[in-house]
Amino acid sequence: MSKLQNMRIVEIPRFRAVSSGPHPLSELFDGENSFSRWVESHQELFMENLFEPQDFLWHEACRIDQSVWILPLKPGVTEADVAPYEIMMFPGGIFLVATADEKDDDDLSETVNQMYRWIENSDVFVYGDFPKSGMCNMPNPDGTADRAMKIAQQQIFLPLKLRSDTKATEVGT
Repeated sequence: MSKLQNMRIVEIPRFRAVSSGPHPLSELFDGENSFSRWVESHQELFMENLFEPQDFLWHEACRIDQSVWILPLKPGVTEADVAPYEIMMFPGGIFLVATADEKDDDDLSETVNQMYRWIENSDVFVYGDFPKSGMCNMPNPDGTADRAMKIAQQQIFLPLKLRSDTKATEVGT
């Protein structure tokens, strides 16, 4: 299957990022000592984007209770600048991307299931290796359009690899 059916394929390059490390979502987003509060107070460290967010969140080792959030860093940012967090090298890769309403579990499930079906039927790609859980971001975290539509758009990124790069036994994993 080669038609994208309202999805897209993106190639994300390798980049340096600050990593929250694995934490429950509440520790990433809630409270005075959360990673999101640290991010808000350190905006000068991060790569700027014109319209597409460059941060990503994924579940660590496919565990829904432990997530990692990363943001790309400007050149020259050091470990000392991001303490108590760490710098990681995001490996980049090829991803299948679709958008769903984060506030609607049925829409999220339907979208992800459609993405998995597309990968299973692809004669070009199979499911990739990192991050195994896939990843996501919010294209309009404070957006006027999302508020007007009463939704929260979530971009879902599933890792891909070329079918020719895999063994027959890995197809469909």
